[in-house]
Amino acid sequence: MHATTETGRRIHEDHDRTIAMLNRLEEHLRDAETFGIPTLGPDTPARSLVADLDALLDRELGPHFDFEERAVFPLLAERGAHELVQHLTDEHEAMRPVGRRLQRYCALALSEGFDEESFGAFLHFAEDLVERLERHLQVEETALLMAVETMLADAPDLDRALAAGYGG
Repeated sequence: MHATTETGRRIHEDHDRTIAMLNRLEEHLRDAETFGIPTLGPDTPARSLVADLDALLDRELGPHFDFEERAVFPLLAERGAHELVQHLTDEHEAMRPVGRRLQRYCALALSEGFDEESFGAFLHFAEDLVERLERHLQVEETALLMAVETMLADAPDLDRALAAGYGG
């Protein structure tokens, strides 16, 4: 979606970074089917991916979700978008524990590498989160951003204030 408000652009740019990471992760998961458990030595693509995924989970499951829930969702709910706000909040709540588990496996992998058990768990949680986040981002990139753009189109002061408080 093409966002015209500063807040909409910030949210959209964060989504683009998340989508790029999910694409890398999906490629990694496909490679693992062919090549098996990756080695996480220094300067390996797999180590870089796991470190980047860990950072994304910090950003996505923390400040991004919190910003939407704290700053954007209440404003949208006041304007009647209760179902959208509830749907997205429910999805955030469902993804948080999956993301936290995946982060634990990222941290374990970065410190000790993967073994068969830890890699199997990593794959399970990674596949689950990819599926959930892809669906979630589709809704946010359409319905949420459209609602944000509509809400802020004639409210530049509110747009600036929201964008300034965005930590994504």
